[in-house]
Amino acid sequence: MRLSGPLPRYLRSQLLLSTLGVLVALGGLLQVLDLLESTNEILSRRQGLAGIGWYTLLRAPTILMQALPLAALVGAVVAFSGMARANEVMALRALGLPFRRVLLIMLPTVALVALTQLLLAELLVPASQKALTRWWAQLPAASEEDSDIEPLWLRTDGGLLRVETVYPDGRRMDHLRYYTRDATGRLSSRLVAASAVYADRKWTLTDVVETDFLAHRTLPMQTSRPWPISLSSGDLRRLSAHEPYVSGLLAADILAGERTGAKTLPFYRTRVQQALVDPLVALIMVLLATPVALALVRGDNGGALVLRSLVFGLLFLLLNGLLSALGEANLLRPALAAWAAPALFLLLGLFLLHRVDRH
Repeated sequence: MRLSGPLPRYLRSQLLLSTLGVLVALGGLLQVLDLLESTNEILSRRQGLAGIGWYTLLRAPTILMQALPLAALVGAVVAFSGMARANEVMALRALGLPFRRVLLIMLPTVALVALTQLLLAELLVPASQKALTRWWAQLPAASEEDSDIEPLWLRTDGGLLRVETVYPDGRRMDHLRYYTRDATGRLSSRLVAASAVYADRKWTLTDVVETDFLAHRTLPMQTSRPWPISLSSGDLRRLSAHEPYVSGLLAADILAGERTGAKTLPFYRTRVQQALVDPLVALIMVLLATPVALALVRGDNGGALVLRSLVFGLLFLLLNGLLSALGEANLLRPALAAWAAPALFLLLGLFLLHRVDRH
């Protein structure tokens, strides 16, 4: 059977429409839950319904990215169970088409879902969160600001920076300390400054005291001095945001020393590996849903097949998240943390597909 024509288009559209419908429903639910936490703060900044609408628009890519893996699973379950109830799977088998051939016909739809996931993760979500951070920084202060704010720690130019206060525009920070180490890991210097101001793509420190621990001396206080460091105001805004998202491209830039990060190197190495794995998630979810195609209209096992597919998919998401967290915490190698769960469940999905064709 050719991969083009009315029947292939019908099969692909069934999977696409089911996935899209679940994505809209699930994304809408997650968006409502997100608004329940954020609406009061938006209103306290006197933004009204327009502010809530703009916030919803800027958060939509992040919500869709979070919902897409589960939508791919449930959408495939809905599509395959619908085909089973309508006896379409039986008709395809009568035409001599094994289900693996049906799945091959549907691969363009799976690839479209995977491409959407990649575009959201690497382009749309970083851009929308950057716009959200910039918009939030321009809003008037809330009536009740939280004074119990933890200091910001970040790594830049091989040193460790601690900042007490970051201004919303990312162009000033107050009460900062900058620590460096030598090649053996010993603390080599400490720089303390009252503030740092960013202008003309460079930082200027005020009331600076620098201590050289290797030479056992402290330099006299300087009222003002330039600070040649690669940290930009955009990086500072991103790192001080409430939920800074790290894409694979950003993690690669941080590992290359082109951007500044606030987390450990294993975290960014794991994120790079996860970015390579993410496009496989849609295929894994569709494979895990293939047993549902065996469900019959009057069969007693139809509900069990649906439940098993959903459990397998949720277990994959749980294990994948757990291993990724272990990799980010440097308890597993980044490649193992990112690839172990997808490889395991990809093999499971292929096994389930083989069993479907044997029945």
